[in-house]
Amino acid sequence: MPNVVKGSKQQKMVVVPYRPLQRIFFIAAVLIGVTASVLGGFRYGYYQTMLTQETEQTSQEEFNREVTGLRSENSELSRQVAILDRSSVIDQRATEEVQFTIKGLRDRVAQLEQDIVYYRQVVAEETEDTGLIVGQMGIDGMRELNRFRYKIVMRQQDADGDTFLTGHVSVNLVGKQGEEKVILALRDISDEQDRLNIRLRFKYFQNIEGELALPAGFEPERVQITAVEIAPIEKNIDQAFSWVVQGK
Repeated sequence: MPNVVKGSKQQKMVVVPYRPLQRIFFIAAVLIGVTASVLGGFRYGYYQTMLTQETEQTSQEEFNREVTGLRSENSELSRQVAILDRSSVIDQRATEEVQFTIKGLRDRVAQLEQDIVYYRQVVAEETEDTGLIVGQMGIDGMRELNRFRYKIVMRQQDADGDTFLTGHVSVNLVGKQGEEKVILALRDISDEQDRLNIRLRFKYFQNIEGELALPAGFEPERVQITAVEIAPIEKNIDQAFSWVVQGK
């Protein structure tokens, strides 16, 4: 019986058969399994890597296409903005030019109006005491009710006896018929006149005379004489004479 120290723990011993080939086979199997696992993991990792790269490449291509499209759209928008800016500038300049032109025309019209007033004053001063004038205007009553004789003498002031005065004159009778104001042309109430504008052509004077018949209920107030001299000078006359019947 072997020597045993009293009080020490005894280990049980197991006797197994010695098989070196089985151990080698086990180790080889473990190595093959580890190698296969490593290779499988590598292939799986490589596949995942390639798949990820393809996905990223596809995403990158889509992203690049989107970027290209956005750049093209941005370029088109920038071009349109530039066109609108130029159009706005052109419209503004055109508006300024139109306003400047209008202002210039208004100033020119104002200046011309001042010139016209001035020249009218000068011509009026020069022609006031010369040329065409109303020398006489008379109304005579007749036996028949509302019938009258009239005589208007148009005269050339400072006539030299060689120059014809030409122009025309219109005569209107202004009055009331009831409460309404009425204007009667001499042509409409006198058989001797057939024109609104009676032609003038004389050296010294020209008589306009005849008879007129007033409509029933018409109350005459004044005789309005408007005349235009064309030659030898230009002159306008607009005179009103009260309705006064001679002999009444």
